[in-house]
This record gives sequence, C-alpha cells and structure tokens, in this order.
Amino acid sequence: MKSTDAGLNFGGLKHVLSDAVRGAPYDVILQSLLDEARRLINEDSWAAVYLMDEPANQLCLAAATGLPPQLTAALATLPVDPAGPPCGRAAHAGQILIVEDLREEASMQPWLPLAEAHGIRSCWSFPLHSPGGKILGTLAVFHAKQSAPDALLVGEIGYFTDLLALLTERHLREQENRTRHQDAERELASMADASERRRRLYETVLSNTPDLVYVFDLEHRFTYANAVLLQMWGKTFEEAVGKTCWELGYEPWHAAMHDREIEEVKATRAPIRGEVPFNGTFGRRIYDYIFVPILGPDGEVEAVAGTTRDVTERKRFEEDLRDSELRFRTITNAMPQMVWTALPDGSIDYHNERFYDFVGLPASAAGGTSWAEDLLHPDDREAGHARWVHSIASGAPYEATYRLRHHSGEYRWILARALALRSESGEIVKWLGTDTDIHAAKLTEEALQAANHRKDEFLAMLAHELRNPLAPISAAAQVLRLVPNNADKVRQYSEVISRQVSHMTTLVNDLLDVSRVTRGMVQLEKAPVDVKAVVTSAAEQAHPLVEAGRHTLALQLGSAPASVLGDRARLIQVTANLLANTAKYTPAGGHITLALEVNNGVVRIAVTDNGNGIEPALLPHIFDLFVQGKRTPDRAQGGLGLGLALVKNIVAMHGGQVGVRSAGPGQGSTFTVELPAAGQLPRPTAEAAPAFTASDRALRIMLVDDNVDAAATLSVLLDAAGHRVQTINDPRDAVGAALASPPDVFILDIGMPLIDGHELARRLRAEPALAGALYVALTGYGQSSDRESSRQAGFDRHFVKPVEAARLLAALEGQGAS
Repeated sequence: MKSTDAGLNFGGLKHVLSDAVRGAPYDVILQSLLDEARRLINEDSWAAVYLMDEPANQLCLAAATGLPPQLTAALATLPVDPAGPPCGRAAHAGQILIVEDLREEASMQPWLPLAEAHGIRSCWSFPLHSPGGKILGTLAVFHAKQSAPDALLVGEIGYFTDLLALLTERHLREQENRTRHQDAERELASMADASERRRRLYETVLSNTPDLVYVFDLEHRFTYANAVLLQMWGKTFEEAVGKTCWELGYEPWHAAMHDREIEEVKATRAPIRGEVPFNGTFGRRIYDYIFVPILGPDGEVEAVAGTTRDVTERKRFEEDLRDSELRFRTITNAMPQMVWTALPDGSIDYHNERFYDFVGLPASAAGGTSWAEDLLHPDDREAGHARWVHSIASGAPYEATYRLRHHSGEYRWILARALALRSESGEIVKWLGTDTDIHAAKLTEEALQAANHRKDEFLAMLAHELRNPLAPISAAAQVLRLVPNNADKVRQYSEVISRQVSHMTTLVNDLLDVSRVTRGMVQLEKAPVDVKAVVTSAAEQAHPLVEAGRHTLALQLGSAPASVLGDRARLIQVTANLLANTAKYTPAGGHITLALEVNNGVVRIAVTDNGNGIEPALLPHIFDLFVQGKRTPDRAQGGLGLGLALVKNIVAMHGGQVGVRSAGPGQGSTFTVELPAAGQLPRPTAEAAPAFTASDRALRIMLVDDNVDAAATLSVLLDAAGHRVQTINDPRDAVGAALASPPDVFILDIGMPLIDGHELARRLRAEPALAGALYVALTGYGQSSDRESSRQAGFDRHFVKPVEAARLLAALEGQGAS
C-alpha cells in the first residue's frame, strides 16, 4: 500500500506540534497524531496507540481512532509475548511487524475469531522507541483488506512513531515529575511541624515550584533540597545541605551567576528567572528556574527559595518547530512557483524566494499587510482585492488572474490560488497560496482567440465573395432561358458567365494554393530566373486591375542584372499579388511604383503606393493568414486576405524575406521582397497558353459524370469542337455502353456515387477493346496526391474543374493525331 497522494500533511503536523508546545493534554495531542496518521495511510483504516505496562508485562490501549467500541474494549490490554498478538510481538522484539493476512498467521488463531468478527484482515505494528532505546509502546494500524505498506509509507509512518515516542516520553516524564512534585509537597508538609518559619518557607517554595525545590540562606548555602534535586546531584540530604554551588561542584561561571542572582533578589526583593544547561545524573538537560525572596515577619529577606523545571523536551519541540519551518521554507524555495502564506485576517506574512526573484525586490522590502497588491497592474488591483476580501470573509478558496510587475518592468499574467488551513475545530489558522506565471499561455490564448476571430471574418468574407459571382451567373442563366435564339444576348451573357466562373475559379485556386503552400505541399521548380522579366510579367498580369482603378504604375528596373535561383511562376505570383493588393487599397487615380534593385548580393523588389496606408496595430500581422485591411464600399475588387500570406510563404521557400512600412492611415505603404542574388542568368522563355480551335479530326468521346448539368455543358463544348460525345450519368452503364461502341477518349468524373472514377477507369482498362483509349480525369481535387491517385488508377491526363477549354481540347488533339 502506498501513502495518499498528498503524503505527509506538514500543515497538520505543524498544528499538532504547536499544540504540544503550548501544553495541550497528552490524550488530545495523541488523538490528533492518530488522525493525521490515518489520513496519511488510508481513512478507511483504524489506528491505535498502546503504552507499555512493564510490571504487568502488557500493553494498555491509550488512544484509538476508527475502532468500534466492542473491539476497543476487547483490545484494551494485550500481552507482551513472542507468541502473542502482533502488537505484543512487536513490543517484545522491538521491531516493526507487518501481518499482511491474519488468517495465515498461526499465532493469530486465538485472536482470529475476534478479528473476523470486526472485519480485520491485516495488522501493522510499529514499536515506539525512546531516544535511549527503551520500548514505550506500539502504534497499531488495522485494515479490512489484505495489505502491506511500501518502503515510502513505512518511512512516513516511522516519522509518526518517532514523534509519538517523543511525546510519550515527555508525558511519562511529566507524570514522574508530578509524582515527585507530590512527594516534595508531602516532604515539606512533614517539616511544617518543626517550626513556623519552616512552614512559611515550604509553603512559599511549594507555591512556586514545578519540579526541583531548594532554599538558599543569605550566605548562598543550600538549606533545603528536595529528593529530585538530590537525585540530580547524586548526593544525600546531609551531603548537600549547608553547601554552596561552588562547593557542590557547579562550573565556575554557573556558580558565579547564581551568586549574583541571589544578591539581586536580596537587594530588590523581586523574583528573578533564568534558563541554564546542567550536567547531572540525568545527563545534560535544559532547566528553567526562578528565585524568589522569602520575607520574615519584619519584611526583610531571610532566605531565597528556588524552583527549577526540566524544559529539555519543550526546547526540543521548539527546535523541531523551527526545523519544520525551515524545511517548509526550503521546500517552497525549491519550487518553480511563487509560494506565499497569510494570516487568518489576510495579512501576507511570507513569500518564497521565487517571488522576490520575479518582482526583483529584496525580502526586506516586504512590509505591511497589502504591499504585494501595490505590484499588481492598476487595472487589476480592485478586482483582485475584492476576491481576496471575499475569500477571507467566507473561507472559500481563492483564485484570480491578474498582471504582476516583473523585475524587467513589464506586467506578466499570474494565476493566484490559495486554500485555508483549518484547525480541528474548523477555524482558519493559515492561508497557503501560490502564484503561477501563465503569461505565455495567456498570450497564446489571446492569439488563438484573435485567430479564431480572423477565421470567422474570413468565412463571412468567403461567403460574400462567392455570392458575388453567383448573382450575375444566376441572372445570365435566366436571360439565356428567355432569349435562346438571340445570338447577341447568348454571346453577351455567356461571356458574363465565363468571367464570373473565372473569378470563382481564382478564389478557389487561391484557397487551395495557400493551403498547399502553408502545409509545405508545394515543390518549387527552381531554375535561373531573370527578376526583371518576372517584374515585367507581373505588371502585365496586374495591368487590368491597375487600369480599372485609374492608377499610374511606374517601373524602376535599374540597369544592373537581377537574377535569382527560383520558381519563375511563383515569383511572378508574388509580385502580382503585391501589385494587386496595392491596387485594391489605393483610391482611384493613385500612384504605384514597382522598383527593382540589387545590392550586396540581395535582389530587392519594392512596391510603393500613396494609398490608404496601414494602421500601426495591423503592421505586425499584415502577412498573417486571413488578415485584411478595412474594406471600403468603393472597392470593386474582392479578396480573401490570402495574397500576402502566400507572398510571405513563397518568399520564405526561396530563402528570402518580406517587409512592410507605413506611416499610418492615409500615408501609403511600401511592401518589399528580398531574395538572394544568383548572378547574371539567361532569361527563360514563357510558355504560351493553347488557343481554343476546332479539331481536325472528330473523336468518339465518352463523358461520364453524375452531375447532369456539368456533363451537358461540357458535351456541348466538345460537340462544338467537332467531336462526337456520348454522355453517361450513371457510371454503372459505362462499361456496357463502351463495349457496344468503343470510344477514342474517356472523360471520367472522379467523385461519383456507387462507382468512383478511379474504379471505373480500372474496369474499363481491363477490357482489351478499351485499353488503347485516352483516359482523362476531370475532378474538383487538384493536389499532388490526387494526381498520383489518378495516375495509379490508369488515367493519362488529370484536369481540375472548371477545366480550361483550350487546354482540354489541346490534350485531345494529341489523341487525334495518333
């Protein structure tokens, strides 16, 4: 069995020790210690303390906790015997005895019915050793289940047995002292008949004596010493009476001190107290003494009486208490948390070293009852104080978060908790609290909340941006239904649909692109790149947006060669995104400068405008995902706040860095990209996009797509290009229809119910008559893993919806030429 998770409750033990020092009754202290031991081991266990009765060679029950009354009566006395019950055997041997299962102990047979009748299965017995090695009794622990303590628990119980032995020895000594005191009273009473003077003398002595009793005459000679004092000296009454301290062998300093004190009592007629160590037959002990004057009938001092009490145990307890306090401070100073304690009224009386390290103040700076509150952030003081006042008044646990001034000068977030430590009666005797630095976690939480807020704003923006092109597409579709024979209207609204679909495709591609880039799914195709050509191409891409805003765009390319090792398409995307962002946030008629320079091995692209500018609070986050400047009603171009995040990630993949400067709202801004230069490199040629042209040869095409509208519109496109198209909406019909009339090309949707495009391609490829056809995957999935899945399924080409007609037809031309 292990100790409870809390282990030793030093707060409870400290309270018990304090009661002992204050002179609480032995049985009260004993009961408190048993309760603490029971809490340490298991509150379901029972505990009892037995004291040795040496004349009767038996153990007598002194205190118990948890034992039923019938069992308590049955176990009131136990024999000290090597073949007796566990407690008696432990006392006899002077060793710990653990009986894990009473039923398996042969010596327990006489006691087994009693144990079973009260549900006792195991018993642990720990002898109580005095410092001199004498067996004073035993600590017994009973359990209803078979159990045995582990080494840690044995050690912790050993702490209790040592403490019990210490208390018991003191209790026995006090009993012996009381007996001696009673003997002294009887001795003084018998001497009262001798003379009135001696009667007065003994009455004065007995009224002031706790233990040793003695009387000095005016010449400092002992005229009386009680039996305990004589025993301590190791002398008879005749050998001691009439002698001074010097003559009795006191150390010179000790004898001289008492001579001065006796003279002071004679001169002042006032008692005098002291504390002194003394080596006698009882060993080296610490004594507390008092000298008082004995006045005669004339009021003059006629003798000096003294009483002395052995306070060795009390001093030892005081030292133990100081050691306990030292251990507490040592433990708290070793903790990473700030630990503090407070008095019942809430006054803080202790902070560990971690607190002073945190605030950067010496321990001597502590003073008053609320000085620590002065270190709180002004905005947090009132709430923190109100919660503390509530806990002090109600006794409820204290918990609060506030900002505490760090030694660096900044205010850091702290989680403060405190619990009340209570006495047996439930009275609060102390508050124990901790302060935990949660600054990093608090900032992380705030950052997550801000990110979540940006995500919500982004989703709202995404819904808005997607609805914008859907409105003209829906309107155009309705117009086309109303005027199907009007060629001009059909052409006009077809262009509307095409433009809006292109815009939606751009939005979706941006989303997919930023997802791939931020997750490291993009592989750069690095090659020598002429950055001047990149900048020029980006300016051409952004020209419609610049022109729509009636801006002027000035290119400053310089004369020095500007080359890097990178992905040309991605670098064009970076520059075009910066230009697009600038055009969106610059009021109509603005001025934009795109500058390129090479300096110290770094190629620097700078895009400067005289537009809206950027608020200081937004500057550190401008390149974060989903972050946008404030949208204004006059902005015709939308966006999702992805462009600058893409710029940052792509530039980082090239080993470069981004930056931004702005003097504030209305002051314009400058975005910069810095890339490592790679020397002068040849300029690569740009690949031209294929044009939409009619095919020279009509192909037999089978189009399989469960989306009827998508299949119908693509069929019309392919038919217009001169191909013969068979449309299948149910993939289960595809194999039979293809075998009946084998096509040249299969265009298959991937995400279909019942049979997906991958499985359908495998089935079609398995037919010898269909194995030589061209297989084209048409899907909404466009990541590299999706393309690899298509390749493994047997597809020759992979296109992402919505497909660019010219590229699809170009792919079919290759099949037609074969």
